[in-house]
Amino acid sequence: MPELPDLTVYAENLAKALTGRKVRTVAYHQRGKLNVAEGDLAQAVTGAQVAGIERAGKQVAFRFGNGNVVRVHLMLTGGFVLTDSRQLDRLRYPVLTVTFEDDAVLAVTDEKGWASVALNPADEKDAPDALAVTAEQLELLCRKKPRTLIKPLLLDQALIGGIGNAYADEILWTARISPKSPAGKLPPEAVQALADAIPQVLTDAIAELRKRHPDMVSGEYREFLKVHRPELKTSPTGARIIKENVQSKRTYYTDEQQLYQ
Repeated sequence: MPELPDLTVYAENLAKALTGRKVRTVAYHQRGKLNVAEGDLAQAVTGAQVAGIERAGKQVAFRFGNGNVVRVHLMLTGGFVLTDSRQLDRLRYPVLTVTFEDDAVLAVTDEKGWASVALNPADEKDAPDALAVTAEQLELLCRKKPRTLIKPLLLDQALIGGIGNAYADEILWTARISPKSPAGKLPPEAVQALADAIPQVLTDAIAELRKRHPDMVSGEYREFLKVHRPELKTSPTGARIIKENVQSKRTYYTDEQQLYQ
């Protein structure tokens, strides 16, 4: 599943390609989920210009000049495709296609059909974004969810926006905290280490993706990760990588990470 670094680079590249373009047609292909009728979506964005595209948690938000917003959640296997109208028949597993007046096309595709598209989703109190979460906010979350293991806490999008399975492992390794530590057992110094590790790991990953895959709008690239890679046997510091399920999530960690209990 795409995570915060992937989605950040997707949004940057989509914004470069599509900002200022005017929508000619919209087609929903009866795959995935749509929160309104297809006609309502078409009416809302047809003729409108793309005003901006940003990551919002683990979603990508498309803002239009007429004030409407479309949010896309790619879920496990979804992706974006930039193409043109001559290639529409070649798209595999389309969920949504947006054709612009210059014949450029943006498609949302998903083999499993789990991706969701939402027009003007109801205002919700967003969880703090992972790139902006503070030590104080983390301390409050740990007190609020004391029995929750720290890895599932990081993955809960209602608590912190943007972190997925792979980067949770990278963050916890960097902070040297075991993924099996109950959140309420973390001492202040561990919470601070976690607060420092979250932006460090995520911003480093964004920089790596920009450098290695500068045009990406889909896919997940993990070749630079330090522990969450199936082929790795040891961490960069030489510790054996342990691979096991932690509350149904495949988890990679080492004995360097302290278990607080």
